[in-house]
This record gives sequence, C-alpha cells and structure tokens, in this order.
Amino acid sequence: MPAAEAILTVSHVSHSFGGFRAVDDCSFEIAAGSISALIGPNGAGKSTLVGLIGGAMRTQTGSIHFAGRNISRMSAFKVARLGLLRTYQVSREFAGLTVMENLLVPPPNQRGESLFNALFRPSLGRVQDRELADRAFEVLETFGLLALRDEYAGNLSGGEKRLLELARAVMAEPKFMLLDEPMAGINPALIARLDGHIRRLRDDHGITFLLVEHNLDVVERICDRVVVMAFGRTLAEGQMSELRENPEVVRAYLGGGLDERAAG
Repeated sequence: MPAAEAILTVSHVSHSFGGFRAVDDCSFEIAAGSISALIGPNGAGKSTLVGLIGGAMRTQTGSIHFAGRNISRMSAFKVARLGLLRTYQVSREFAGLTVMENLLVPPPNQRGESLFNALFRPSLGRVQDRELADRAFEVLETFGLLALRDEYAGNLSGGEKRLLELARAVMAEPKFMLLDEPMAGINPALIARLDGHIRRLRDDHGITFLLVEHNLDVVERICDRVVVMAFGRTLAEGQMSELRENPEVVRAYLGGGLDERAAG
C-alpha cells in the first residue's frame, strides 16, 4: 500500500526572538489522514512552531506548506479558511454564549452573514440556520454534551471545555486539526473519551491530527508517527515504541529517561 501524501510540510523553518533561535532549521512532514504527535522537552521550540503553523507568527526562514499552499506568511484566519484549525493549551470557549451557541459560531459560509441575503433573500439564511442547528445537535450528542446545550460555556468543567473546543472545531469542517496539549489537566476517564473522538474523526471524516502532547502513553496509544524536537530542531521521527529506544531522544529528556514525568 503506497504511503499517504503529505498534507503538511515544514521545510528548514527557523524563527528567532532577538538573539535566541527558538526554531532552528526544523523540517518534517505529516501524512494526510494520520494522527501524529510533536513531542519534546520544555524549551524545545514546540510552542513557537505551533504558532508558525497556525499563522499566529510569520516564518523568518524556510517554508510551511499545507494542502499544496504555502502558508508561511499567512495570517491565522486565512490558514483556518484553508481547513487547518488549532486548539490551545487553555480552552478558549465563548464563555458568555451557551454550549449550543458556541457550536453555531464556526461553520463557514453562513448565508445569513451576507448583507444582500439578509435584505433580499432572508429565507436562505433561515434554512441554513435550521440545518446548522440540526448538525450541532448531532455533534453535541456525539461528544456527550447534548444535556449541556443550554448551559453557558463559562460554567463548564475543564474537561467539558476540552470536549466543547473539539466539537466546535468539527463544526468548522476542518481538514487538519492542530491540538496543543489536549490532554493537559483532565482526568483519565475523559482522556479515554478524547482518544476515542480523535480516532473516530480521523477514521470517519478523514481529518488529519497533529498533537503537541506531554502524555506519552496517549501518544503511544493513538499516534501513527511521532516527531521529536530538541533545541529547535527535529531530533528524530518514528513510532513511539522505537523512539523510547533511541539514545538521542532519551538524552533530550530530563533525568535521562523517556517517561511521562520526564516529559512534563
């Protein structure tokens, strides 16, 4: 079976803050339809690279291509329009909106947002609104949030906010999801639920995932391939079981051991 084509390609990317080079000639590819992970010790450059991929910062040297487009200097909203969405270490829900309203914000190409349609073809917007509401109900039910649909998002628990963030992103019809520490600060039961949702979204909807994650048990359990960063560069790539035996990877982590405590 031929290898899947790369949907994301990072080529010789570097980025400095003053005299400090946070990302230093970093290169790797992410295959379409995969669940991949980006790991590394604190200070490896992962957060900076995530910002560059998501459009929060512009690359200084090198290039980033997504789905055949050069996104190296694109703003975040343009990157999102291409289908690359990211989540954050701290959930960014719309706290003053209900859970249902949060899901109705992201869908693209909403007809009711057009001034012409609002004035001259309002029925188009109303029909689409009903369709989006039906879809939002389905997504909320899938993520186990339907009973909370009328609750203000700001009142949810930390784990429920993680689920809401993922559900909201799904409503935007992404091709690629960049998840920044999705398992941080949540209990094991919810981690297992998130695992299942990520795998289902890949298998059923063809969404590609790149997780920046410190929980190496999760990485080993659900990720097809892992990219290890250290000192701003790509140190190694492969399956987690292989990387645990790689002396360079082991040395990159604190304490000389590659486990969850060292990764934190």
